[in-house]
This record gives sequence, structure tokens and C-alpha cells, in this order.
Amino acid sequence: MVIGFFKSFDPNLNQTIFPNYINSLIGGVFGYLIIWLIIFFYKKVRKKEGMGLGDAKLLAVVGFWFGWFSIPFTIFMSSVVALIFVIPSLINKSRKMSSQIPFGPYIIIAVIFYVFFSNQIKTFLL
Repeated sequence: MVIGFFKSFDPNLNQTIFPNYINSLIGGVFGYLIIWLIIFFYKKVRKKEGMGLGDAKLLAVVGFWFGWFSIPFTIFMSSVVALIFVIPSLINKSRKMSSQIPFGPYIIIAVIFYVFFSNQIKTFLL
């Protein structure tokens, strides 16, 4: 996280992928906070833990490295990729609905998509 934030002070940085320090700070806080809120509300409603803080830390790192703009895309894309991989195992009954699914690998896959297609994503959304 620290390296991701401090790299944003580099004036020779590629600004199309890596944000300035303000966007980096907002992204890190936003990435952590959004997953923390999901964890908090899920725990209040269901009275059990749904996600670990590792996902929040990982999304904070993504925010520090790529800025706040990467967070909504990463959450959406990682959810879609997770569904693509998990639904077949639910249909085959090799996995139960109550089984735990690690979300971190899907976040990483979404970040890889973001790194390679960030210009196209920004053009499409803006």
C-alpha cells in the first residue's frame, strides 16, 4: 500500500494508468472502505462473517496503485468473473451455496483486465 501511494508522487509516472497522489489516496481509502462497509453490514444482517479483511486490504492496494476510478470496475468485474467460475460448480453440486469462496483471485483477474484495457474502459464510460 505504501509503495503504491508513494509512487504517485513520481513526476515521470505514466498518468494514463497510474494516478496522481490525490486520486491514489482517495482510491486506497475508497477501496478499503467499500469492502469494509460490505463486511460490516453483512455481519449486522446475517450475524456471521461473510468476507475477510484481506479483500479490503487488496482493494485498498488496487486503489493506491490505480486510483479511485479502478475500484468500481474492479468490484464489478471481479464479481462477474467469480460468477462465471462459481456457477458451474454450484450447478454440478460440487460446491454448496454456503461454502466459502476466496474472492482475492477474482479481484486480481479484474485488475489485470483493468491494466490492459484501462484506456478503453475510460473511453467507454466517459
